[in-house]
Amino acid sequence: MRPRFSALYARISHATALLVLPALTVRLWSNLRFLGWAQRQKSPETSRPRISVLVPARDEAESITACVESLAQQGDPRMEIAEIIVLDDHSTDDTGEKLDALARRYPHLTVIHAADADQTPPGWNGKSHACQRLAERAGGEWLLFTDADTEHLPRSIARGVERALALDVDLLSVSPYQRTESWSERLVVPFIVDFLPLIGLNFRAIWRGTADHVAANGQYLLVRAAAYRALGGHAAIATALVDDFALARRFKANGRRIALLNGADMLRCRMYHNAGEVWRGFSKNVLFGLETSSLRRRPAWLALLFAWAYASVFVVPYVHLLSARWRRIAVLELAWMATLRGMAGAFLKRPPLEALTTPAGAWSVMALGVGALYRRWRGQKVTWKGRDYSG
Repeated sequence: MRPRFSALYARISHATALLVLPALTVRLWSNLRFLGWAQRQKSPETSRPRISVLVPARDEAESITACVESLAQQGDPRMEIAEIIVLDDHSTDDTGEKLDALARRYPHLTVIHAADADQTPPGWNGKSHACQRLAERAGGEWLLFTDADTEHLPRSIARGVERALALDVDLLSVSPYQRTESWSERLVVPFIVDFLPLIGLNFRAIWRGTADHVAANGQYLLVRAAAYRALGGHAAIATALVDDFALARRFKANGRRIALLNGADMLRCRMYHNAGEVWRGFSKNVLFGLETSSLRRRPAWLALLFAWAYASVFVVPYVHLLSARWRRIAVLELAWMATLRGMAGAFLKRPPLEALTTPAGAWSVMALGVGALYRRWRGQKVTWKGRDYSG
C-alpha cells in the first residue's frame, strides 16, 4: 500500500510542478517585458513639480548619513526638491545627533525629534504613525516616503517622478537594488524581495488596475499629495502591519492607478545585517503580506492549494533526486526553476551565482511561514526595533 501511495504522491507532485512551471515562466517573461517597457517611457513636458522627501528613522545611526546625503545631493534642474523631512522616531542610538549635524549642512533638511510624550497611539503601526506625522508637515505636490537604510543614486527622484507622470499613476513604488553582505542576507533577501514578486505578481495588471493582488515596496513610495490626502493618508491604514501593501491596496480600491517597478537604477538598500534581523524582519510580515496584497478574502482551501504548489516546485524535486525512478524529471524541474531565477537575476543585474541559493531561499520562506503560523496560534509577538508586532 505504501509504495502505491508514494508513487501516486510523486505523480501528483510532478504533474503539479509541470503545470506551475510553465505558468511561472509566462508570468516572469510578461513582467520583465512590462518592466523594461515602463523604464523606457518618457514623461510629457510639465512645469517643475515640488517634491517633499519624507524619511522615518528609528535606530538608523549606521545608515542615516549616507541616506540623507544621497537625497540632499540629487541636483536636477527639472525637479524641485522643496524639502527633506526626517523624523527621528524615538531612536535609542545616535540617529538624532547625526541628523542634527546633517541639518547644519543642508538648509532644506528639517529634522523632527519625536517627544517622549508623542508615543505611537494604541493600535497604530509605528512606521505608519511616523509617515503620517511627516506628511502633515510636507508641502510638496509629490510626497516621497523612503526608508532610512536606502541610498539614492543621482537623479533617482527625478526618474521616479518622470515615470509616475509617464505612466499616469497616483502611487509609484520601486524595488531598490538589494545590497547583501552576510550569508543569511544573500540566501533570503533577493529570493523574497526580488524573485518571488516577479513570478507571483502581475505587474502590468497592477498598473492597469485589473490585478487581484497588489503590492508596493515601502523603501520607495512616491505619491501625489492630493490623492494621498484625499484617501486619508497613513491614518486610513493605521492598524496595518504591512503598511506599503495596505497603502497600495487602498489606492487601488478607490480607483487610483498604481505601479510597482524595478528601481535598481535609482537606489539601493541593505535591509538587514545578520541572520537574526533577517528572521525577525520577515517574520513580522510574512503572513500579513500575503493577506494584505489580496483585494478580497480568499477561501482557506486556496491557501492549502498554494502551499502544495509551492512545495511541488521548490521542495519535492530535491527529495526526488534521491529516487532513481523520479530523478530525471526532478532534474528537469530544478533546471527549469534555476533558469527562471537566472533570467530574473540577469534583468536585475544580480550576481550570477545567486541562482544557486534558490533552495535555501525557498525553504527559508517555508520556515518563516510555519514560524508565523505557530506564533499566531500561540498568540506570540515579534519584537522589531523595540516594538512588539503580532506574527
